[in-house]
Amino acid sequence: MGTGGHEPGRGLSRRRFLGGLGGAGIATGAGLWDPVRAAASVRAAMATVVDATGTTLELSIQRPSGAGYVKLVEGPAYALVVREELAAAQPGREGRRTSLASIVHLTDVHVVDAQSPARVEFTDRLPGPFASAFRAQESLCTQVAAAMVERVNAVARGPVTGRPFDVAVSTGDNIDNQQHNELEWFLALLDGGSLTPNSGAPDRYEGVQDADVGIGYYRNYWHPDAPPGANPPDGYKADHGFPELPGLLDAAIAEFASPGLDVPWYSTYGNHDGLVQGNVPGELPGGVLPFDAILTGPVKVTAVGTSLQPADLYDAVQSLPSLVADPAGAGAVARVVTPDVARRAVTLEAWIRAHLDSPAAPGPVGHGYAEDMIESRRLYYTFPISEQVLGISLDTVNHGGYADGSLGDAHLAWLEQQLAGAGEQLVVLSSHHNLYTLENPLPDLFDPADPRRGFAVLRELLSRFPNVIAWVNGHSHVNRVTPVPDPSGRTGGFWEISTAAHIDWPEQARLIEVVDNRDGTLSIFGTLVEHAGPATVDIPDPSSATPMQLASLSRELAANDPQVDPGALGEPIDRNVELLVASPFARPVPPPAGPPPPAPPVAAPAPGELPATGGPATGALGVALGAAGAAALALRRRAEGSTEPVGDQPGS
Repeated sequence: MGTGGHEPGRGLSRRRFLGGLGGAGIATGAGLWDPVRAAASVRAAMATVVDATGTTLELSIQRPSGAGYVKLVEGPAYALVVREELAAAQPGREGRRTSLASIVHLTDVHVVDAQSPARVEFTDRLPGPFASAFRAQESLCTQVAAAMVERVNAVARGPVTGRPFDVAVSTGDNIDNQQHNELEWFLALLDGGSLTPNSGAPDRYEGVQDADVGIGYYRNYWHPDAPPGANPPDGYKADHGFPELPGLLDAAIAEFASPGLDVPWYSTYGNHDGLVQGNVPGELPGGVLPFDAILTGPVKVTAVGTSLQPADLYDAVQSLPSLVADPAGAGAVARVVTPDVARRAVTLEAWIRAHLDSPAAPGPVGHGYAEDMIESRRLYYTFPISEQVLGISLDTVNHGGYADGSLGDAHLAWLEQQLAGAGEQLVVLSSHHNLYTLENPLPDLFDPADPRRGFAVLRELLSRFPNVIAWVNGHSHVNRVTPVPDPSGRTGGFWEISTAAHIDWPEQARLIEVVDNRDGTLSIFGTLVEHAGPATVDIPDPSSATPMQLASLSRELAANDPQVDPGALGEPIDRNVELLVASPFARPVPPPAGPPPPAPPVAAPAPGELPATGGPATGALGVALGAAGAAALALRRRAEGSTEPVGDQPGS
């Protein structure tokens, strides 16, 4: 649920619980990067910002310290931090800067049908690895997504360069249970239109958050309504101070409208998009849909036995087929719900066709997907970000199962062709999984002969192409920015930019701007944005709460989650950043135009931010540029069909 793969955080996630049943996790060697990050040389930026309005360069939303349930508040802006691990920042670059691209990065929106029989909230009360399967804010996810769309539309352009957004990219886990109705809601949110985030009964909520003793009142879930009869408050209220908001669930499932994005957007595939609960295949070869009877059926497991043992989970899952056949036997561990065919699993074909059928505006048609992908089952593609920047969307989902990802050899061969043919375009990659979570060796059920590869193989390929400057992704629900140098020195390396989720604290997205500094370096600016819901919300009548109030409440609930990942916000070096990288292509440096303008004052870092430190970063710019130039020459020669070696050229 919260964190992905093998990073510290919320314990075993919902998307990994089946992997936990199967045995130990897959080692990734993630610690390799910790010394690199710990040694990062950072300083407060002296960059000119065109307009910080609506971004965390203006203000941030923070959780005050203190025990118990707290209201969020507006706080100071996050400092803009210059990171020079891959190239040194040259003075005066603000006056030379040329904007190349402006990108909106959305990720892990997790549009979730919180009432679905596919949910496994009942594992949340089990000890040990079966934690973090329930979120108090899940029923408010669609309102959060609409509030983020509204914020992006209001900001409209990159805050540093003022360049209007070229595209938006949603890097996977767009939905949660691999369900048709979730996909319909997601498309309505980004394309614009009305949606009713309800399933099952049209006039009531049928999930674990009901407070009706007749269907199960469970201490381990937050119930917005008052406890029935003489029952004590649930654990969220009694132990963590969560509020009582009677009627909230009625507002959560009410119809509302999303404005839709004002810019073209592209969809990258994530494990929750292609696997039930992000872990198990909901589609098998031959058109078999093994979980549809449960997904669309009349029984939802809401609790397990009283001994709080993992065996109870096994017993509950084992009982599902018989309960579906005879709902009257649900008893104390499950409830009868209204069947709903809209909850059926989304096949790969249905995923593509739904995108192809979405409105022409904001576009583009298919949002990256094409008709021929239905037969090939290859959900990767290139897309234009700007004249100078090419986007490449990867499909890192392993259709054999398990939350983490990998890539097949056919995918890597295709990627090599695209990079070789990119010419003098810069390349920004997008994928769902990140460098920590790209080690899933399970064979693809639909192409078992195609071996699966992890980050080491991908890195080796990317290190041959100096025009790869950034890799944006999600999956782990954290803000994290990591330099990925080329061990061979052939290129200047690239930056991995991971952004936190919409579904968990801090519910943020990121704006990415690419600029040419006209001095042999590029800068990639990453600026976090909050959704449009206010920091603090009071809801006198929860049953008629507005979508914006619900979005604000979701963020408040997420920040107070007793199982919240305290590292999800990231360190200052992971939030608002200027990332320097060597330019792979030589561009003329303009002559100086008079004395440089005075540097703007640097805002004092917010509490917890790194203080400014003078001095350049590690690494020699000349060496980096020489290596990048040699690699650029190799790229051009490959594009021209030449096989002449260039590795021993001067400066390589």
